[in-house]
Amino acid sequence: MKILEINGSPRGEHGNTQLLAEEFLQGAREAGADIDVVYLKDKRVEHCLGCLNCMLKTPGVCVHQDDMPELLLRIRAAEILVYATPLYIFSVPGLMKDFMDRQLPLGQPFIDIKDGRCSHPLRYRDMKTKSVVLISTCGFPETENFSGLKETWRTWFRTGKRAIAGIVCCAGGAVLRRVENRSAFQWYLDAVRSAGHEVVETGRIADSTQAILDHPLIKDRDAFINRINIYFENMGLKRL
Repeated sequence: MKILEINGSPRGEHGNTQLLAEEFLQGAREAGADIDVVYLKDKRVEHCLGCLNCMLKTPGVCVHQDDMPELLLRIRAAEILVYATPLYIFSVPGLMKDFMDRQLPLGQPFIDIKDGRCSHPLRYRDMKTKSVVLISTCGFPETENFSGLKETWRTWFRTGKRAIAGIVCCAGGAVLRRVENRSAFQWYLDAVRSAGHEVVETGRIADSTQAILDHPLIKDRDAFINRINIYFENMGLKRL
C-alpha cells in the first residue's frame, strides 16, 4: 500500500500540521504502508492560468514547466492520498490551493453526473487512488472553524475511486507542539495513529476512532483564550 502525503504548510516539516500527520503516517507504517511525503514549500508550483490548454489543446499537459508534472505522476501512483494543511482564513494556504488548482490535467473536459452533481471524469485509467484523508490544524479552539474546509474536501472527493476515508481536523493543535502537553493529549495522538493503521487495513477510519478525532482538545475555551492573551501581553504587545 503506497501513501502519498502532500504537505501544504509554509512551515513544512516544522509545522503543527506535520506533527499530526507524522502520527497518522506512523500508524500507516505499522500496518505495512510505503510512505512518500511531499512538502510543497520545497516545490515550484505556478498559479493556474485558467487557459484550459491541459484539457483542450494539449490534453493532460500544462503550459507551465515546473514541478507539477512530477507531482501528478506521484498522485497517480499512490493508493492513499493524505492532504495535510493548516487552516488559513478557514481554508488552505496558497501553496495548497495552487496545488489543488493544478490538478486539472488529471481530468477530462467532459461532464458526468454522479450522485446528482456534475464532475469531470478522470483522464487516466491507471489512477491507483482508493481513498483520501484530510489532516488539518488551527489555532482557534473550536472545531466549527473547519466547516468550510471539510465541505470542500467532501465535495471534491465524494464518489468513485477517490472517496474520503476520514478527516483529522485538530482545533487548538498548537498545544501538541509543547512536549510537556503531550501526556495530557496522548488520547488524541493515539487516535490519530490508529486512524493511519485503519485506513491501510480497511480503507477508512473506524467510526469509533473518528468520534475521538472529532472531539475538541480544548475543554475550557475561556481559560485557553485567557492564557493566550496573557502570553502576548507578556511579549509587550498591546491591543489597539
